[in-house]
Amino acid sequence: MRSKIDIRFTVDAHIDQVMDALLAVDRLAEWSPSYSDVRMGPPDAEGRPRRVFVTAHFMGDSDTQVLEYHWEPNRVSWEVVDSSRGSKGGGSFELFEGGEGTEVDLHVELRYPLPIPGILFNRTLRKQNEEAVANFIDFAERFPENEGYAVG
Repeated sequence: MRSKIDIRFTVDAHIDQVMDALLAVDRLAEWSPSYSDVRMGPPDAEGRPRRVFVTAHFMGDSDTQVLEYHWEPNRVSWEVVDSSRGSKGGGSFELFEGGEGTEVDLHVELRYPLPIPGILFNRTLRKQNEEAVANFIDFAERFPENEGYAVG
C-alpha cells in the first residue's frame, strides 16, 4: 500500500526557530506520534543529524527504521533507508517566511508492505500526520532558540 500526504500549516515563530526545532531530531518522539526510541547516528560534516534510528508505529504495528536526513536552507527531507518491516518512504518540511509566522509545507510518502484497505490506510496516515502537525506547531512555538545548530 502506498500513500502521499501534503499539509500546509503556519507556525507563529521566526523561520530560524522553526528550523532549530526541526534540527532537534533527538526530540522527535516529543511531538510525533509515529516515532519512539529515537537514537542519533553520527552527524554530517556541519554537525546536523544525518542518520537516525527510530521505532516507527503505524496501525498498531512497530517497525525499526533507519532514517537518513538531508539538510538545505529552509528545507529538511528524510527517507527510510532501512526497515525491519520493509517499509519505504520519506518526506520533507519546507519553510517559507509568511506574514503571520513561518509557513510550512509537509510532504510525507509511505509505502507499507502489509495489505491494508486503501481508505483505512489513507485515513490513518492523514490522522497521524495531522496530529504530528498540531504537536509540532506547539513544540516549535515553545522551542528555545538553539545556537548550536546552523543550516548553511
